[in-house]
Amino acid sequence: MTTLDDLRAAMASRLSDAGIAVDGGVRPRRDRERARMSFAQRLVWSHQQRVPDSTANNICLTFTYTGDVDADALQRALLAVVERHEILRTTYHAGDDEPFQRIHAELGPTVVTVDLTDATDPDARLRSIVADAATEVFDLETESSIRFTFVTMPTVDGAPRLAVVIAMQHIVWDGMTLPAMARDVGRFYEQARAGEITVDALSPQVADFAEAERDRFDAADHSGDIAFWEERFRGDVALAALPYDHAPERGSEVSARVDRTLSPAAEAGLRSWAAELRTPPFSVFLTAYYLAVRELSGRDDVLIGTTVANREEDGAQALIGNFSNPIALRIRPDDGVGFDDLVRHVRAVTDEAFAHREFPFDEIVEIARRVTGDPAAHPFDSLVLFLDQKIDGIALPGASMTWELADKGRLALPVTVEAFMHPDRTEVQIGYRVELFDAGTVERLHDLIDAALRTAAPASRSPR
Repeated sequence: MTTLDDLRAAMASRLSDAGIAVDGGVRPRRDRERARMSFAQRLVWSHQQRVPDSTANNICLTFTYTGDVDADALQRALLAVVERHEILRTTYHAGDDEPFQRIHAELGPTVVTVDLTDATDPDARLRSIVADAATEVFDLETESSIRFTFVTMPTVDGAPRLAVVIAMQHIVWDGMTLPAMARDVGRFYEQARAGEITVDALSPQVADFAEAERDRFDAADHSGDIAFWEERFRGDVALAALPYDHAPERGSEVSARVDRTLSPAAEAGLRSWAAELRTPPFSVFLTAYYLAVRELSGRDDVLIGTTVANREEDGAQALIGNFSNPIALRIRPDDGVGFDDLVRHVRAVTDEAFAHREFPFDEIVEIARRVTGDPAAHPFDSLVLFLDQKIDGIALPGASMTWELADKGRLALPVTVEAFMHPDRTEVQIGYRVELFDAGTVERLHDLIDAALRTAAPASRSPR
């Protein structure tokens, strides 16, 4: 029987998906044109201030459509998304006392159209266009943090093809942004094909969340968070989990990437362990990564980074924006534990850290430096991201679609591992700074991750 509480919960969920806060949610900010930066925004902005020519925080997605797509309607839909989401009309500034964001009534993104229907090698030209888009620096003080390139490709078996390249700065994008964008683009695209687009109001916006977050932080007691994070960095823990092939010289962000798909046996191990232990696939994958790091480094007690979405509040799921916060996971299992108990340990470590997920990462960095006595310490040197839901991309009626994340050629950390779990496969992308690592080391890291999942699969274990 459906209860009143069930109905209230369902309504709250629908309002949240629509971008409308329910009672007790985030309130409108005090100044409609200016607000303090959120901690996530400040983290990205600070990096750009230190390294002005960095593209380490660029994200570039290419959506390739085969079939009947109305390119004009799609362009209008994407521009309507910019109109609806203030974050795409926001610039970022130092300020006298602290950095702030300025929200503009109008701040059009760069839109480029390219016709490759008669190009000699259109696929190579498209790759070049994507590479240029992925590696073009954003000026956070003057321009929108999103750009669009529409590329008309030659037909395939008579079917038209359109590639849409969307480049963004991480200050407006996190792992949960794509579903919000896909919903709005799909709705506006249908309206554009039928005639006029109606851009409905969206409240609260990212700047409202930012102001509420900062107000809460200023008023709260953080002694529990501080004590928790101090404990993560005490003792003989390896902040640098992976041994470098080369000593760092210039601190260059130049990077390369090695992409693979998990082998069928490793894929089976990942999914079967997650099902058997009733744990998120992320915990299983992170366990495999830990085992790979342990094999390469010879260390049992290591710190590995990940990020949390921090989108639990009403209305946040509907927003384009960066709500994420990096956190450090200290993995130090007991000697001799089996793979299943190691997964349980990793899950417990993750859950414990997630309970302190709202404590800002730049504060965690300061704690790491204070506890270790190293003024240049970073809480971890490798970051593991795992997406296993809502990664279908921006689907349009009448066309098939594939999407791809471009290699931006720069990394803020020595190693970043990104895994994308599709219904039939898991793609693993490992980016690495070329100043520190050889490609062969990263290939071996891939091998070890795959082997850990493959050999540890429940079906391969001996009966107890």
